[in-house]
Amino acid sequence: MQGSWAWTLYHALGTTIRLCLVTFGASLVLSALLATASSAPWRPLRIVTRLVVDLLRSIPILALLIFVYYGLGKYTASWQISPFWMAAIALTLGESAFLSEIFRAGIEAIPRSQWEAAKSLGFSWLATLRLVIAPQTLLPSMPAIVNMGIFTLKDSSLASIIAVPEITQAANDLVSDTFMPFQVFSLLALFYLGIILPFTIVAGLAERLIARYYGLHSDRARAARA
Repeated sequence: MQGSWAWTLYHALGTTIRLCLVTFGASLVLSALLATASSAPWRPLRIVTRLVVDLLRSIPILALLIFVYYGLGKYTASWQISPFWMAAIALTLGESAFLSEIFRAGIEAIPRSQWEAAKSLGFSWLATLRLVIAPQTLLPSMPAIVNMGIFTLKDSSLASIIAVPEITQAANDLVSDTFMPFQVFSLLALFYLGIILPFTIVAGLAERLIARYYGLHSDRARAARA
C-alpha cells in the first residue's frame, strides 16, 4: 500500500517542482526590478517601491494566497486562471519582496566610489548598475539566492489551501482516503527531505567557495599593498 502512496506523491511532485520553477524564475526577475527601483536615484520611485516591498513582506504567504484566490477570484473568474497560476502569482509576489531586499543590500554594499568612478567615465546610472555593480553583487548573493529557492519549495506546500494538486495536497487526499496521517505525512516529509537536503548542501558549498574566493582576493590585495 505504501508503494502506491509513494507513487501518488511522486506523481504530484511534478506539479510541486513546476510551481517552484515558475515562482522562483518569476521572483528573480521581479525582485531584480524591485531592487533596482528601490536603489534608483529618483526619490519618489524609491519611496513607492519601498512601500510596496514592505507591504508584501508584512503579509504572510498564506494570507496572500487566500487574498489572491478568494479575494480577487470573483474579479478574475472571467479570465479563467487556474489555481496553479493563482498560486504562482501569490508566491511570486511574496518571495520577490524578500529576495529584492537581498539584491538591494548587495547593491548598497558596493562602495560609493565605484559609482562615482563610473559616472566620471560617462556611464549612466543604469549602465553603471548593469556593467559595474550587478556583476559584483551576484556572486556574494548566491548562497542567499539558493536559500530563497529552498524557502520557495517549502512555501509551495501552502498552495494546497487553494486545491493546487501539488504533493502536500496529494498527501491530504491520501489521509482522507486512508485515515493514516502519521504514515502518509512521514512519507511526505521524506519526499521533502530528499529534495531540500541537496539544495542545503549546495548552499553550504556555495557559501564556503565564495568565502574562500573573497578571502583569496583579500590576501592577494594585502600582499600587493605590502
